[in-house]
Amino acid sequence: MASEIVITEKEENKKFKGDVDGEEYRLRKRLPVCCPKRKNDVYVSQKTNFKAQVSRCNKLLSTSYSEIFVHGLGLAIDRAINIALQLKATGLGTIEVSATTETVELTDDLIAVNGELEDRTHTRNTSAIHIRVYKVDRIDALKTNAAIQS
Repeated sequence: MASEIVITEKEENKKFKGDVDGEEYRLRKRLPVCCPKRKNDVYVSQKTNFKAQVSRCNKLLSTSYSEIFVHGLGLAIDRAINIALQLKATGLGTIEVSATTETVELTDDLIAVNGELEDRTHTRNTSAIHIRVYKVDRIDALKTNAAIQS
């Protein structure tokens, strides 16, 4: 009987991180495959100013859209949730939120610095959140709040 070695994904990731030498490879992270960009989509990142992102969402909701979609990936999930909750708090009962989560597969390229090694790719999983922030009628919001309080 031949013995078979099974490497779990976690062990493979450890092997990947330990196997890569910074002098031999340069890591290039590809952009994630994302939803089509609509005018009412807001993609949240860690680099953009929080107040600017909240301001942009408020502007979209107050001008022409009755709903917007706030998207966060990886470390930006907390920020996306905070933006949605900030919008809900400032909406005085006229804004509601609905969230969905998913796991997104990302691909990284390992580009060989010298010509002796071959280029490689590595796939990894990360979490994503999509939050629908939408307006509700003031009367419906008051009925909902009254039902919750009683």
